Amino acid sequence: MRPCWADLPCDLLRVIAEKVTTNTQYVHLRAVCKAWRNALTPHPHHLPPQFPWLMLSPQPGISDAHVSFYDIARSKTYQFQFPYMSGKYCCGSSHGWLVLEHEHRVSLLNPITSRCIDLPSLDAPPTLLIPSDYHKGHKSCIQKASLSCNPFKPGCVVVALFSSHTSNWELVFCQIGDSHWTELKKWNPLLRVENFTLYNNLVYTVNTEMEISVYDLQDRSVWTFPSKLSSHLCVRDKINIVGDAGSSGPLIVRMIKYFSDPMVYVYKWSDDWQTWLEVKDIGKRVLFLNERHSNSIILQCDEKQENKVYYDIKQMSDPTWNFFHVGLNRVNLESGMVVPLSWRLVFPLGSPRSGLPLWVTPSLI
Repeated sequence: MRPCWADLPCDLLRVIAEKVTTNTQYVHLRAVCKAWRNALTPHPHHLPPQFPWLMLSPQPGISDAHVSFYDIARSKTYQFQFPYMSGKYCCGSSHGWLVLEHEHRVSLLNPITSRCIDLPSLDAPPTLLIPSDYHKGHKSCIQKASLSCNPFKPGCVVVALFSSHTSNWELVFCQIGDSHWTELKKWNPLLRVENFTLYNNLVYTVNTEMEISVYDLQDRSVWTFPSKLSSHLCVRDKINIVGDAGSSGPLIVRMIKYFSDPMVYVYKWSDDWQTWLEVKDIGKRVLFLNERHSNSIILQCDEKQENKVYYDIKQMSDPTWNFFHVGLNRVNLESGMVVPLSWRLVFPLGSPRSGLPLWVTPSLI
Protein backbone atom coordinates (compact mmCIF):
# COMPACT_ATOMS: atom_id res chain seq x y z
CA MET A 1 0.00 0.00 0.00
CA ARG A 2 1.43 3.37 -1.05
CA PRO A 3 2.06 5.87 1.81
CA CYS A 4 -0.25 8.87 2.08
CA TRP A 5 1.43 12.26 2.36
CA ALA A 6 -1.42 13.45 4.56
CA ASP A 7 -0.30 10.97 7.22
CA LEU A 8 3.15 12.51 7.57
CA PRO A 9 3.89 12.93 11.33
CA CYS A 10 3.33 16.49 12.53
CA ASP A 11 6.80 16.69 14.11
CA LEU A 12 8.47 15.76 10.82
CA LEU A 13 6.23 18.18 8.92
CA ARG A 14 7.26 21.03 11.21
CA VAL A 15 10.95 20.18 10.65
CA ILE A 16 10.32 20.46 6.90
CA ALA A 17 8.50 23.77 7.38
CA GLU A 18 11.50 25.17 9.28
CA LYS A 19 13.57 24.70 6.09
CA VAL A 20 11.22 26.92 4.07
CA THR A 21 12.62 30.41 3.53
CA THR A 22 9.91 32.37 1.68
CA ASN A 23 6.29 33.24 2.33
CA THR A 24 5.28 31.87 -1.07
CA GLN A 25 6.86 28.48 -0.37
CA TYR A 26 5.23 28.33 3.06
CA VAL A 27 1.77 29.10 1.64
CA HIS A 28 2.25 26.37 -0.97
CA LEU A 29 3.36 23.93 1.74
CA ARG A 30 0.20 24.53 3.80
CA ALA A 31 -1.93 24.19 0.66
CA VAL A 32 -0.84 20.57 -0.04
CA CYS A 33 -3.75 19.11 1.94
CA LYS A 34 -6.10 19.80 4.84
CA ALA A 35 -3.98 17.80 7.31
CA TRP A 36 -0.86 19.86 6.53
CA ARG A 37 -2.82 23.10 6.74
CA ASN A 38 -4.13 22.16 10.19
CA ALA A 39 -0.69 21.02 11.42
CA LEU A 40 1.23 24.16 10.37
CA THR A 41 0.61 27.55 11.92
CA PRO A 42 -0.67 30.17 9.47
CA HIS A 43 1.60 32.77 11.11
CA PRO A 44 5.19 31.43 11.16
CA HIS A 45 7.89 33.42 12.96
CA HIS A 46 10.97 31.65 11.58
CA LEU A 47 10.96 33.15 8.06
CA PRO A 48 13.82 35.56 7.26
CA PRO A 49 13.15 39.14 6.02
CA GLN A 50 11.48 39.00 2.62
CA PHE A 51 12.20 41.11 -0.44
CA PRO A 52 9.18 43.37 -0.95
CA TRP A 53 6.67 43.05 -3.77
CA LEU A 54 5.67 46.00 -5.93
CA MET A 55 1.90 46.44 -5.65
CA LEU A 56 0.30 47.60 -8.90
CA SER A 57 -3.14 48.83 -9.91
CA PRO A 58 -5.42 46.54 -11.95
CA GLN A 59 -5.45 46.61 -15.72
CA PRO A 60 -8.01 48.84 -17.51
CA GLY A 61 -11.50 47.37 -17.46
CA ILE A 62 -10.84 45.17 -14.39
CA SER A 63 -12.45 45.76 -11.00
CA ASP A 64 -10.33 47.70 -8.54
CA ALA A 65 -10.74 44.75 -6.16
CA HIS A 66 -8.12 42.98 -8.32
CA VAL A 67 -4.51 43.78 -7.44
CA SER A 68 -1.21 42.62 -8.90
CA PHE A 69 2.05 42.12 -7.01
CA TYR A 70 5.38 41.95 -8.81
CA ASP A 71 7.94 39.76 -7.00
CA ILE A 72 11.34 41.09 -8.07
CA ALA A 73 13.24 38.25 -6.36
CA ARG A 74 11.57 35.70 -8.67
CA SER A 75 10.44 37.94 -11.56
CA LYS A 76 6.86 36.76 -11.08
CA THR A 77 3.53 38.55 -10.94
CA TYR A 78 0.81 37.38 -8.54
CA GLN A 79 -2.87 38.25 -8.94
CA PHE A 80 -5.12 38.72 -5.89
CA GLN A 81 -8.72 39.70 -5.43
CA PHE A 82 -9.64 41.80 -2.38
CA PRO A 83 -13.32 42.82 -2.29
CA TYR A 84 -12.49 44.65 0.95
CA MET A 85 -10.25 47.06 -1.00
CA SER A 86 -12.85 48.08 -3.57
CA GLY A 87 -13.16 51.87 -3.65
CA LYS A 88 -10.53 52.40 -0.95
CA TYR A 89 -7.35 54.43 -1.34
CA CYS A 90 -3.95 53.02 -0.34
CA CYS A 91 -2.23 55.52 1.95
CA GLY A 92 0.83 53.42 2.66
CA SER A 93 2.39 50.06 3.34
CA SER A 94 4.32 49.08 6.45
CA HIS A 95 5.40 45.78 8.06
CA GLY A 96 3.36 43.84 5.49
CA TRP A 97 0.13 45.78 6.11
CA LEU A 98 -1.69 48.26 3.86
CA VAL A 99 -3.24 51.43 5.26
CA LEU A 100 -6.57 52.12 3.52
CA GLU A 101 -8.89 55.14 3.62
CA HIS A 102 -12.45 55.57 2.38
CA GLU A 103 -14.78 58.43 3.35
CA HIS A 104 -12.57 59.31 6.35
CA ARG A 105 -12.63 55.71 7.62
CA VAL A 106 -9.15 54.22 8.05
CA SER A 107 -8.25 50.53 8.29
CA LEU A 108 -5.37 48.09 7.95
CA LEU A 109 -5.25 45.09 5.63
CA ASN A 110 -2.73 42.29 5.38
CA PRO A 111 -2.93 41.33 1.67
CA ILE A 112 -1.45 37.88 2.32
CA THR A 113 -3.64 36.76 5.22
CA SER A 114 -6.68 39.03 4.47
CA ARG A 115 -6.74 40.12 8.13
CA CYS A 116 -8.33 43.54 8.70
CA ILE A 117 -8.08 46.01 11.60
CA ASP A 118 -10.16 49.18 11.97
CA LEU A 119 -8.46 52.40 13.04
CA PRO A 120 -10.15 55.53 14.40
CA SER A 121 -12.18 57.46 11.85
CA LEU A 122 -10.63 60.79 10.84
CA ASP A 123 -13.85 62.60 11.75
CA ALA A 124 -14.23 60.85 15.14
CA PRO A 125 -14.50 63.49 17.88
CA PRO A 126 -12.44 65.46 18.47
CA THR A 127 -12.21 65.70 14.68
CA LEU A 128 -8.94 66.87 13.15
CA LEU A 129 -10.38 67.70 9.74
CA ILE A 130 -11.24 71.18 8.49
CA PRO A 131 -14.91 71.47 7.41
CA SER A 132 -14.51 72.03 3.70
CA ASP A 133 -15.87 71.05 0.31
CA TYR A 134 -12.31 70.00 -0.48
CA HIS A 135 -12.96 66.58 1.07
CA LYS A 136 -15.96 65.81 -1.14
CA GLY A 137 -14.94 63.43 -3.88
CA HIS A 138 -11.27 63.63 -2.88
CA LYS A 139 -9.37 60.36 -2.86
CA SER A 140 -7.72 60.63 0.52
CA CYS A 141 -7.03 63.01 3.39
CA ILE A 142 -3.95 60.98 4.37
CA GLN A 143 -0.91 61.48 2.19
CA LYS A 144 1.17 58.78 3.87
CA ALA A 145 0.82 56.43 6.86
CA SER A 146 3.31 54.16 8.61
CA LEU A 147 3.26 51.55 11.39
CA SER A 148 5.85 51.18 14.14
CA CYS A 149 5.63 47.37 14.06
CA ASN A 150 3.24 44.52 13.28
CA PRO A 151 -0.19 45.67 14.52
CA PHE A 152 -0.64 42.55 16.66
CA LYS A 153 2.38 43.49 18.78
CA PRO A 154 1.59 45.48 21.96
CA GLY A 155 1.98 49.22 21.63
CA CYS A 156 1.81 49.38 17.82
CA VAL A 157 1.55 53.01 16.67
CA VAL A 158 0.26 54.35 13.34
CA VAL A 159 1.53 57.76 12.20
CA ALA A 160 -0.23 59.66 9.40
CA LEU A 161 0.79 62.65 7.29
CA PHE A 162 -2.22 64.71 6.18
CA SER A 163 -2.57 66.16 2.70
CA SER A 164 -2.63 69.94 2.44
CA HIS A 165 -5.86 71.84 3.20
CA THR A 166 -7.45 68.90 5.02
CA SER A 167 -6.47 69.71 8.61
CA ASN A 168 -4.73 72.24 10.82
CA TRP A 169 -2.46 69.38 11.80
CA GLU A 170 0.17 67.85 9.55
CA LEU A 171 1.23 64.80 11.58
CA VAL A 172 -1.06 62.71 13.80
CA PHE A 173 -0.83 59.28 15.40
CA CYS A 174 -2.87 56.62 17.18
CA GLN A 175 -2.34 53.26 18.85
CA ILE A 176 -4.23 50.15 17.82
CA GLY A 177 -7.49 50.25 19.79
CA ASP A 178 -7.59 54.05 20.27
CA SER A 179 -10.89 55.86 19.72
CA HIS A 180 -9.34 58.93 18.08
CA TRP A 181 -6.15 60.30 16.54
CA THR A 182 -3.67 62.40 18.58
CA GLU A 183 -2.05 65.59 17.27
CA LEU A 184 1.74 65.60 16.81
CA LYS A 185 2.70 68.51 14.52
CA LYS A 186 0.73 71.55 13.41
CA TRP A 187 0.53 72.56 9.78
CA ASN A 188 3.11 75.16 8.68
CA PRO A 189 2.84 76.15 5.00
CA LEU A 190 6.36 77.63 5.06
CA LEU A 191 7.97 74.43 6.39
CA ARG A 192 5.96 71.52 5.05
CA VAL A 193 6.92 67.96 5.96
CA GLU A 194 8.17 66.41 2.75
CA ASN A 195 8.46 62.87 4.11
CA PHE A 196 8.82 60.94 7.36
CA THR A 197 9.78 57.57 8.76
CA LEU A 198 8.91 55.84 12.03
CA TYR A 199 11.65 54.03 13.94
CA ASN A 200 11.88 53.00 17.63
CA ASN A 201 8.77 55.07 18.42
CA LEU A 202 10.52 58.16 17.08
CA VAL A 203 9.21 60.02 14.04
CA TYR A 204 11.93 61.39 11.76
CA THR A 205 10.77 64.12 9.37
CA VAL A 206 12.41 66.06 6.55
CA ASN A 207 10.86 69.37 5.47
CA THR A 208 11.04 71.53 2.37
CA GLU A 209 14.12 73.35 3.74
CA MET A 210 15.88 69.96 4.11
CA GLU A 211 15.80 70.15 7.93
CA ILE A 212 15.54 66.82 9.74
CA SER A 213 13.56 66.73 12.99
CA VAL A 214 12.78 63.98 15.51
CA TYR A 215 9.44 63.70 17.36
CA ASP A 216 9.08 61.60 20.52
CA LEU A 217 5.67 59.94 20.63
CA GLN A 218 5.82 59.55 24.43
CA ASP A 219 5.99 63.23 25.42
CA ARG A 220 5.51 64.76 21.92
CA SER A 221 8.77 66.68 22.25
CA VAL A 222 10.75 67.62 19.12
CA TRP A 223 14.46 67.90 18.39
CA THR A 224 16.07 69.11 15.16
CA PHE A 225 19.44 67.96 13.82
CA PRO A 226 21.94 70.86 14.12
CA SER A 227 22.76 70.70 10.42
CA LYS A 228 20.52 70.34 7.39
CA LEU A 229 21.26 68.98 3.95
CA SER A 230 23.37 71.44 1.98
CA SER A 231 21.12 71.83 -1.07
CA HIS A 232 17.48 72.88 -1.42
CA LEU A 233 14.71 70.60 -2.64
CA CYS A 234 13.60 71.24 -6.21
CA VAL A 235 10.09 70.64 -7.53
CA ARG A 236 11.00 67.50 -9.48
CA ASP A 237 13.11 66.01 -6.69
CA LYS A 238 11.92 63.19 -4.43
CA ILE A 239 13.17 62.85 -0.87
CA ASN A 240 12.98 59.62 1.12
CA ILE A 241 13.90 59.09 4.75
CA VAL A 242 14.73 55.57 5.94
CA GLY A 243 15.19 54.36 9.52
CA ASP A 244 18.62 52.77 9.89
CA ALA A 245 19.35 50.51 12.87
CA GLY A 246 23.10 50.76 12.30
CA SER A 247 23.32 54.54 12.52
CA SER A 248 22.75 57.41 14.95
CA GLY A 249 20.21 58.83 12.53
CA PRO A 250 18.20 57.86 9.46
CA LEU A 251 19.39 57.59 5.89
CA ILE A 252 18.23 60.43 3.66
CA VAL A 253 17.81 59.39 0.02
CA ARG A 254 17.36 62.05 -2.63
CA MET A 255 16.32 61.39 -6.22
CA ILE A 256 17.12 64.29 -8.54
CA LYS A 257 15.16 64.09 -11.79
CA TYR A 258 16.63 65.32 -15.02
CA PHE A 259 15.52 64.37 -18.50
CA SER A 260 17.29 61.02 -18.23
CA ASP A 261 17.31 58.51 -15.38
CA PRO A 262 17.10 60.04 -11.89
CA MET A 263 20.30 60.48 -9.92
CA VAL A 264 20.21 58.82 -6.47
CA TYR A 265 22.13 60.26 -3.54
CA VAL A 266 22.26 58.78 -0.01
CA TYR A 267 23.20 60.83 3.07
CA LYS A 268 24.09 59.66 6.57
CA TRP A 269 24.49 61.67 9.78
CA SER A 270 28.06 62.00 11.11
CA ASP A 271 28.36 62.47 14.87
CA ASP A 272 32.02 63.46 14.44
CA TRP A 273 31.37 66.18 11.86
CA GLN A 274 27.85 67.05 13.05
CA THR A 275 26.63 67.14 9.48
CA TRP A 276 25.07 65.01 6.75
CA LEU A 277 27.61 63.26 4.54
CA GLU A 278 26.97 61.58 1.21
CA VAL A 279 27.73 57.85 1.27
CA LYS A 280 28.41 55.51 -1.64
CA ASP A 281 28.33 52.30 0.38
CA ILE A 282 25.46 51.05 2.54
CA GLY A 283 27.10 47.65 3.07
CA LYS A 284 25.30 44.36 2.56
CA ARG A 285 21.96 46.06 2.32
CA VAL A 286 19.53 47.07 -0.38
CA LEU A 287 17.10 50.02 -0.51
CA PHE A 288 13.62 50.04 -2.02
CA LEU A 289 12.33 53.53 -2.82
CA ASN A 290 8.95 54.72 -4.00
CA GLU A 291 8.27 57.68 -6.27
CA ARG A 292 5.18 58.68 -4.31
CA HIS A 293 4.94 59.32 -0.57
CA SER A 294 5.27 55.75 0.59
CA ASN A 295 7.50 53.90 2.98
CA SER A 296 10.99 53.08 1.82
CA ILE A 297 12.54 49.79 2.92
CA ILE A 298 16.11 48.80 3.81
CA LEU A 299 17.00 45.11 4.05
CA GLN A 300 20.00 42.90 4.68
CA CYS A 301 20.96 41.01 1.53
CA ASP A 302 23.60 38.81 -0.06
CA GLU A 303 26.62 40.02 -2.04
CA LYS A 304 24.74 39.91 -5.36
CA GLN A 305 22.29 42.61 -4.25
CA GLU A 306 24.36 44.66 -1.79
CA ASN A 307 24.72 48.42 -2.13
CA LYS A 308 21.85 48.72 -4.62
CA VAL A 309 18.71 50.83 -4.77
CA TYR A 310 15.44 49.76 -6.43
CA TYR A 311 12.99 52.47 -7.37
CA ASP A 312 9.88 52.86 -9.50
CA ILE A 313 9.25 55.63 -12.01
CA LYS A 314 6.14 56.72 -13.90
CA GLN A 315 5.90 57.67 -17.55
CA MET A 316 2.83 58.85 -19.44
CA SER A 317 1.91 56.44 -22.22
CA ASP A 318 -0.56 58.40 -24.36
CA PRO A 319 -1.04 62.03 -25.46
CA THR A 320 -4.17 62.45 -23.31
CA TRP A 321 -2.23 61.68 -20.11
CA ASN A 322 -4.93 59.22 -19.10
CA PHE A 323 -2.62 56.22 -18.72
CA PHE A 324 0.93 55.79 -17.54
CA HIS A 325 3.56 53.09 -17.32
CA VAL A 326 5.40 52.06 -14.17
CA GLY A 327 9.06 51.27 -14.60
CA LEU A 328 11.25 49.45 -12.11
CA ASN A 329 14.93 50.36 -12.14
CA ARG A 330 17.97 49.31 -10.12
CA VAL A 331 20.99 51.52 -9.51
CA ASN A 332 24.37 50.64 -8.04
CA LEU A 333 25.26 53.36 -5.53
CA GLU A 334 29.01 53.07 -6.04
CA SER A 335 29.11 53.07 -9.85
CA GLY A 336 25.86 54.94 -10.52
CA MET A 337 24.94 52.39 -13.22
CA VAL A 338 21.18 52.10 -13.80
CA VAL A 339 19.60 48.81 -14.94
CA PRO A 340 15.96 48.91 -16.20
CA LEU A 341 14.09 45.82 -14.99
CA SER A 342 10.49 45.95 -16.25
CA TRP A 343 7.59 48.08 -17.49
CA ARG A 344 3.91 47.65 -16.83
CA LEU A 345 0.73 49.42 -18.01
CA VAL A 346 -1.21 50.73 -15.05
CA PHE A 347 -4.79 51.85 -14.46
CA PRO A 348 -5.90 55.39 -15.49
CA LEU A 349 -4.83 58.31 -13.33
CA GLY A 350 -8.36 58.96 -12.11
CA SER A 351 -8.88 55.47 -10.70
CA PRO A 352 -9.44 54.94 -6.96
CA ARG A 353 -5.96 53.50 -6.68
CA SER A 354 -3.96 55.75 -8.98
CA GLY A 355 -1.72 56.30 -5.91
CA LEU A 356 -0.11 52.95 -6.56
CA PRO A 357 2.46 51.47 -7.01
CA LEU A 358 3.99 50.93 -3.59
CA TRP A 359 6.27 48.38 -1.94
CA VAL A 360 4.69 45.70 0.24
CA THR A 361 6.75 43.32 2.35
CA PRO A 362 4.76 40.05 2.36
CA SER A 363 4.04 38.89 5.88
CA LEU A 364 2.12 35.93 7.27
CA ILE A 365 1.91 37.49 10.74
